[in-house]
Amino acid sequence: MQKRTWLFGWAMTAFSLFAQTGGTGVFRMLDVPLHSRALAWSGYLVTQPHGDVLQSVSNPGLLNPVHAKKFALSAGSVLPTVKSANAVGAWQGRRAMWMAYAQHLDYGSMDAFDAGGNPQGTVSANETQVGVGASVLVAPRFRVGAQLGMVYSVLGPYVSNGVFANLGCNYIMRDSVLSWGMLLKNMGAQIVSYRDAGRESMPFNIQTAISISPKHMPLRFHLTAHSLQRWDLTYDQYLDNGGQIDLNGKPVVPTEAGFGAKLTRHLAVGTELALGQNLSLLVGYSHQRRMEMATSERRGTSGFGWGMKFRMAKIDITYGSASYFPGQNSNQFSLVIDPARFAKKRQLISNTHKGVSAL
Repeated sequence: MQKRTWLFGWAMTAFSLFAQTGGTGVFRMLDVPLHSRALAWSGYLVTQPHGDVLQSVSNPGLLNPVHAKKFALSAGSVLPTVKSANAVGAWQGRRAMWMAYAQHLDYGSMDAFDAGGNPQGTVSANETQVGVGASVLVAPRFRVGAQLGMVYSVLGPYVSNGVFANLGCNYIMRDSVLSWGMLLKNMGAQIVSYRDAGRESMPFNIQTAISISPKHMPLRFHLTAHSLQRWDLTYDQYLDNGGQIDLNGKPVVPTEAGFGAKLTRHLAVGTELALGQNLSLLVGYSHQRRMEMATSERRGTSGFGWGMKFRMAKIDITYGSASYFPGQNSNQFSLVIDPARFAKKRQLISNTHKGVSAL
């Protein structure tokens, strides 16, 4: 009965929210990836059959018993002078898996001026979010989860906070060749608005993804469709705002964004190449990010992401990098620590010493 209640509540919330529009909102730090793998895959990690506890922050439906008693840390730079630090831990409950996490974004300090341009010293800006989550198995290989969190923002003299919830699910085929996931992200409200400003909406986002790992191939492909609550993600319905003159001296007629241009802005792809048990390479691409961030004069690698994962000294280390502006990358390191590995190592050493003593 409890499992049916979980599934029914999740489905009803999904149907009620599909009619909403979004894509903008306050507390955009909620969209900053907490995992280096998600960063390398252009910011999205909705489904993935993996034992990395950090992925459970991206989708609570990914939280599973393999993550029990594991914790992880990650740190990096979103952009120059903007630093991030994250932590997550998971444990096994009686009927569900549980997790807790925290994320802090430090925008640094900056000079302050009044309306007349007079110096007012320096101000600092930072944002923090904390949350807890749980997941349950409602059917064979199908898991649903939920997260509840609070976000607190300090932008100089302006302070705001809000609460939010994330709902997610994940299905993994018996042979792990294919997995599918869905996420309803950032459902909530701004409780205290910034001074002299009205309340704003949260950056609600509906995402779904499929992950495929062909048999006998060291590759995994990850395709994400994001921002499904809103069809048109173009900044303007016209890709060319006009105002230009062609070679014949006639005004250039603005071109409206077509079906294909609007569709591809919803898609992000990621690929993982395994080079053995202890090393893999990651590559990702977000078409929306490239269209919004790249300039016509210099497109560079905007929209692309890359990284690598390797195991060293019983710790899983993942590095991710994503290109936003030409020449400006976001970088992040993630460490996943499993105390059970060290316990096994200590037990092996103890048994070895006992064997030597017996001799």
